[in-house]
Amino acid sequence: MVPRAGYRRQLYSVSPPPRFVASFPTLETAHLRLRELILEDAPFYLRHFSDPDIVDLTAFEAPRDLAAAEAELLEYCINLREQGRGIRWGMVLKATGELIGTCGYHAWDRRSRSCRIGYDLAREHRRKGIMTEALREMIRYGFEGMGLNRIEVHVDPRNVASLALVATLGFVREGVLRESTFFRGAYLDDVCLSLLRRERERAGLPPTRPVSRHSRRKKKEDS
Repeated sequence: MVPRAGYRRQLYSVSPPPRFVASFPTLETAHLRLRELILEDAPFYLRHFSDPDIVDLTAFEAPRDLAAAEAELLEYCINLREQGRGIRWGMVLKATGELIGTCGYHAWDRRSRSCRIGYDLAREHRRKGIMTEALREMIRYGFEGMGLNRIEVHVDPRNVASLALVATLGFVREGVLRESTFFRGAYLDDVCLSLLRRERERAGLPPTRPVSRHSRRKKKEDS
């Protein structure tokens, strides 16, 4: 249940914007806590991203060793937020305190208010509704906390479970990016899907409350 173009391949040449939050935004759902990833999570990172299924579907080789895992964790998770390129959460089960996956935003374009998501989950926790719960909260934060208008995801065409997941959350299939990824000597396709701010109800989120003329007038009078 991982999208093809994961956050670990996004090293854009565009100058990154400044940080969008002063402190890391920990998110809560009924069963999950989405928290900051730290260097002490490197053993999990090494084990998790060495799963052959995750390697195949993200089209990104596993870290060679613990030192490589620490370097990737710093570059693609910790520095991601500090440099204003996006944000990555570690997914923790509240019941056990176990770190079971990651999810987040990358390739953040401030000017167009768009960003791309990536996610991954340990295989023993898949098909239990966990990722749906995590992504719904992450999408809410993207629209409300980051001010996004467009959220995009690229998925391996073979990854039926991931395509079904984002469809459940209201993402609209836009088309296929033909041979947009090169991995292990082969060019691979990506399916591109997106969700717009005005479509947030499709993800099971409450609609954005419109500001009435009366409330704007009252706010002006109060000021």
